[in-house]
Amino acid sequence: MFVGLGNPGAAYEKTRHNVGFLSLDSAAETEGVKLARPLFSSFAIGKKVIDGHRCIFVKPLTYMNRSGIILPRLFKKYQITPASLVVLCDNMDLPPGSVRVRKGGGTAGHRGLRSIQHEIADSEFIRIYIGIGRPGEDESVVDHVLGIPGSDEALELMHGAARAAQALRMLVSEPIERVMNEFNRKDTHRSGAQ
Repeated sequence: MFVGLGNPGAAYEKTRHNVGFLSLDSAAETEGVKLARPLFSSFAIGKKVIDGHRCIFVKPLTYMNRSGIILPRLFKKYQITPASLVVLCDNMDLPPGSVRVRKGGGTAGHRGLRSIQHEIADSEFIRIYIGIGRPGEDESVVDHVLGIPGSDEALELMHGAARAAQALRMLVSEPIERVMNEFNRKDTHRSGAQ
């Protein structure tokens, strides 16, 4: 199951905190997956078999701090375990647009991850982090993550979302070690190196 984290609604659509949504949308679009919100549900979902694997794309629509509350029911319905969960989310410790893949770990203060870990009582799921950088000297964390980046940074985030979508696609059929080796190398896109 692939879960992108963000906040629903037009007011949050272009904020840094929604790069997880952006990444999931990019992956879904590439695969031709349409996400729809089932009646009376607090999530959008799309499904497709890719390379022989059942892939479920999910966007929680419960706001970031409660991202995990939808998962126990979906895990039960689709017979998902935490080991097959991949979460896409923003990370302030990475430069804008950088991508890192990791299995397990803490939440680093990310409330969406904290909600997921609380609800599924497990931290060993895979995360694809998309960097959004740290707030400026006179900017709060909340203002930074809920802020809308300028045009240059927005391009970096779009690039990061596309790379995160590539990492997600690779995880469908490749072992995580190979994906980490591919995507956790020093990002070179800013210098134009290949």
